[in-house]
Amino acid sequence: MNVLAPHKAAPGTDRARSAALPVIEIFGPTVQGEGPDMGRPAYFVRFGGCDFRCTWCDSMHAVDPAIVRATAQRLEPAEIRSQLGALQDGPDLVVLSGGNPALLELGQLVDLLHNEGFEVAVETQGSRWKPWLARVDRLVVSPKGPSSGMDSDTNRRSLTSFLQRAEDEGAPPVLKAVIFDEADLEHARWLALTWPTLTLHLSTGTDIGLGEQETLRQLLARLRWLCETVALDRTLRHAQVGTQQHVLAWGTRRGV
Repeated sequence: MNVLAPHKAAPGTDRARSAALPVIEIFGPTVQGEGPDMGRPAYFVRFGGCDFRCTWCDSMHAVDPAIVRATAQRLEPAEIRSQLGALQDGPDLVVLSGGNPALLELGQLVDLLHNEGFEVAVETQGSRWKPWLARVDRLVVSPKGPSSGMDSDTNRRSLTSFLQRAEDEGAPPVLKAVIFDEADLEHARWLALTWPTLTLHLSTGTDIGLGEQETLRQLLARLRWLCETVALDRTLRHAQVGTQQHVLAWGTRRGV
């Protein structure tokens, strides 16, 4: 796996970079670890900045403002494409991740990648709509359940507005709910009942701060519980159960 590490722009650079984007890391080839493209070869572009602060976030290097300011590259779309081109050739899928990439204006990048034959997927929590989201090939929306500390009436209203905009603009999303416990599963039932026509993926949450062996043990136990529970749940009979496949394959390593 190749990871292009962040670097700083040369001091004194004044040229206009109106389209420059805060990029935390660009990596691959790897496989998408969860959701509708689980197991599919992909490149990842992770952007900095997020409007949520989930208690179990495994990407704080893309969320914490101080870390983002210190480590993010400021790249224009053509520069992102150039760095992708420096990686080993393979996938035709590029995943735009974060943080929350929907905070940024990525339409130019999406068009550039499409023009060069890539499919583009984006991962967002569904809190901020941007018109460019209607142009991606896969809009994966991951509403945050109670275990994240971000489930609230306000965020549920924002999600409802986001999904309505997606429908209005002809961009049907796929839902992905991270499940740690029964409260998260109840949140998933709300998603299934409120948007019954949308595909719902349930992905087992991965604990942070544990040793690698304990992380894997907890993940497998949670996956077993989720499979057994969902199999008996009529409300979730159309949901698809998965896990973080990349954690099973590589543990808690970054850049895979």
